[in-house]
Amino acid sequence: MGPGGAGPGNAPRGPSTKEWLKLAWDYAVYRSDASKSDGTDVKAKRQALAREDALHAIAGSDPRPLIVLRECQFCNKTDKALLKPGADNERTLLLSRWFHCVKLPVDVIQPDHPFNALFPTNDAEHLFVCSADGSGKIPLESQTSRVELWSAMSRVLSTAYSKDPSAAAKDIVHVFDKLDILDGHVRDLENSRDQLLETAGKLDKDKVQKLEKEIDSAKKEIDASLRSIDRLAKLDLKPAKKAERS
Repeated sequence: MGPGGAGPGNAPRGPSTKEWLKLAWDYAVYRSDASKSDGTDVKAKRQALAREDALHAIAGSDPRPLIVLRECQFCNKTDKALLKPGADNERTLLLSRWFHCVKLPVDVIQPDHPFNALFPTNDAEHLFVCSADGSGKIPLESQTSRVELWSAMSRVLSTAYSKDPSAAAKDIVHVFDKLDILDGHVRDLENSRDQLLETAGKLDKDKVQKLEKEIDSAKKEIDASLRSIDRLAKLDLKPAKKAERS
C-alpha cells in the first residue's frame, strides 16, 4: 500500500504506528538578553528581529530543515494548516519526522513580535518549509493540496539530507503494516486470555501461561519493529555550507 492513513485492507492504523506518527511541535519563544542600564526589572520593549536572526532563534541548535506554522484565529492551536481532517495525512506525518516543526503564536503578525519578519502580515501564508538557515523557502497554505505539500517537503528534504528520505519512508510504511498485524495479534491474544480468566471454575493455568508467552513474544516483535523504524529514520544531514569569504 502507499503511505496512507490506514493499514492493510484500509483498516485504521494500530496503536504502535499511531504513537510513532505523532506530530511533534516546538513552540518557539524568544527571550531577549537586553537589560536596562539602570538595573531595574523593567522588561525591554518588544521588537521584531531581522529575518536572519528570527530564523536563527527558532532553529536553535536543531540542524534539520524547518516547517514553520503560524496559528491564526481560524486554526488556532490546531494543525489544520498542515493536516486536513479526513484527509490522507500519514505521508505528511511521516515526512515531518525529518523536519524541525515550529509553531508560532497568533500575534506573530504584529509588527513588534520578535518573529514578525517570518510572517509580516495577516495575508502571509500559514506555513512554509525551508532549510535550517532559511534558504529554499517554499510558502504553503491550508488550501494546498496534499500532493503539492508532499512535493515541497520532499524537495527541501532531498536538499538537506545525504540520502533522500522518500526511500526510507517507503520502507518504514512496510514496517507500519507489520506493526498493525502484530498489534491486532496482541489484541486477540489478550482477549482470549481475559476470557479464560473471567470463566469461573474453568480456569486453565496452562492455557493462560501459553497465551501470556505468546503475548510477550508478540510485544517483543513490536519493540524490534519500532527499533528498525528508528534505524530507517536515522539519516545524515549534508554538511552545512560554509559562508563564502568576500
